[in-house]
Amino acid sequence: MSVEPRPPAGRQAARRATSIWPRYDAAALGFRNYWYPVMWSRELGRAPRAITLLGDRLMLRREGGRVHALFDQCPHRGIPLSVGRQEFPGTWTCRYHGWTFDLQTGVLRAAITDGPDSPICGKVRVQTYPVEERAGLVWVYPGDLPPPPVEEDIPAQFLGDDAVICGRITVQPGNWRYAAENSFDSGHSNYLHRYGAVHSFFRKMPAWSHPSVVPDEGGWITLTRKARGFDADYPGLGPYPRRRFWQRLTQQNRVSIRLPGIIRLQYVGYRHTSFIWTEPVDRDHYRLLQFYVTRARGLAAARFRAYYQLYVRWAHHIQFNGQDTWMVSLMPETPPERLYRPDASITAWRKLCEHARGEAPAEAPLDEQLRALEEVGQAP
Repeated sequence: MSVEPRPPAGRQAARRATSIWPRYDAAALGFRNYWYPVMWSRELGRAPRAITLLGDRLMLRREGGRVHALFDQCPHRGIPLSVGRQEFPGTWTCRYHGWTFDLQTGVLRAAITDGPDSPICGKVRVQTYPVEERAGLVWVYPGDLPPPPVEEDIPAQFLGDDAVICGRITVQPGNWRYAAENSFDSGHSNYLHRYGAVHSFFRKMPAWSHPSVVPDEGGWITLTRKARGFDADYPGLGPYPRRRFWQRLTQQNRVSIRLPGIIRLQYVGYRHTSFIWTEPVDRDHYRLLQFYVTRARGLAAARFRAYYQLYVRWAHHIQFNGQDTWMVSLMPETPPERLYRPDASITAWRKLCEHARGEAPAEAPLDEQLRALEEVGQAP
């Protein structure tokens, strides 16, 4: 089980300056006007849970079958509300001086240690957040704009009575943007996962590929390959990779990404799909939500859950993706960076970030800036 870190106090993380991606550069703490899944519904009971989302410390608590989310800090002296207790139905009381807040509105209902006629009642409130439950998950909206229906931010595969959803939720070191880019990065899988990944042991993988990115339905962009090669002779070095007789060519999977940081891996010829959310905890940590989803009922659903527990969870979500989380944890947020041809996938994702919900559109014509970089060899 992962441990939620508290946001670092008194320390500002350095920011990468990629110059032509102003919305992306400013999004170290994510894009606020989206719904984010934060935990399994089954894990939240009446006991409060403290989490951090996009740098905000939240307290989640269930009462009467409904989940409430409050900013986890009493406006009196800053004590976390998550260490408090309930004295009256529908309210939550700070452990320090007994300030009591309405769970639904956040309004101060009583200041117990000032008596029942306390004049401060009704004049103070703690911030609350919209919360919904769908697909067995708790979803929180930390945005400034009125929230859209939560279904707008949930992939269609998660909705429906026959949806079977397996997965794991952890908190990892690193910035969420680099975790998202890693999952959509065309080049890394051909090399990083070639060595030490059980999931790739019997797969014949390309040595190189030249990607392109195309728009897809539902706000997705999808990675395609204009060209690829499974072996090559590198000038002055020799052939690569070493041939292994037990490896076989498998069908190519479709990798897609959409805002605010959802990655979809569709397995060609199969009904199941993998999803990854990379959502900000703070500047230096992200919540990694890994899901394996299909549509099934009865015995077929039971077989799918068993397959996930016996193979996918450890071989893919832990061992295979563990290589990715290792790389993200090592990635510094210090410029400069020099991109190469396969990074067309990364630049496409960054361009998508310029159109995030609630963000002002970028002022500069990004296509023209990209062409200028291409002329000096600094962009794919």
